[in-house]
Amino acid sequence: MLNKKKLTKTYHIIFDAVGCDKKILNDEKTILSIMLELPALMKMKILSGPNLGRDYDKKNLGITCFEIIDFSHISIHTFIRTKEIYIDIFSCRKFDYGKVRKYLFSKLKLKPSQVETSEVRYPWEK
Repeated sequence: MLNKKKLTKTYHIIFDAVGCDKKILNDEKTILSIMLELPALMKMKILSGPNLGRDYDKKNLGITCFEIIDFSHISIHTFIRTKEIYIDIFSCRKFDYGKVRKYLFSKLKLKPSQVETSEVRYPWEK
């Protein structure tokens, strides 16, 4: 049986969008600025990264970026041809999900109909 009191409380946000502007998805400066600005918005520090790479598979051109923050990680994957972006934020410290969501909508120039967001809640955290 799980001892729920001893388990780490986690905050896991998934932000996925379709129909994104290809210029934004292909712009390394924009992706890096998101990776540099998000931790500050969350009141956290970058411990490693951001590490940015290009996906050179001609069927899935895009950018992948990952960083370790003082309470876990942030990752971004873009797919230029299909106009998709997938962002994952995992933390062991609480942060303002509303601020993060608002920032991403603005930075990526998205409408609510283009985005699926979810806050992962594990059964043992209820």
